[in-house]
Amino acid sequence: MNLDTLLHLEQKIDQLVARTQSLDEECRKLREENESFLKERERFCQELDRILAKLGSPEPDNR
Repeated sequence: MNLDTLLHLEQKIDQLVARTQSLDEECRKLREENESFLKERERFCQELDRILAKLGSPEPDNR
């Protein structure tokens, strides 16, 4: 391999490493957002259960 090819490959590797790091960060943010949505859903379901209990309705079975 000549020097130009090696430099080109190093550049491509650097680009791939940077892209991988960017995707890792994006995945981390999406996991945090998903966790937040799951907690919000749980709070909503608990509140719905309380409201249904006050109304005398049975708990929904479709969760």
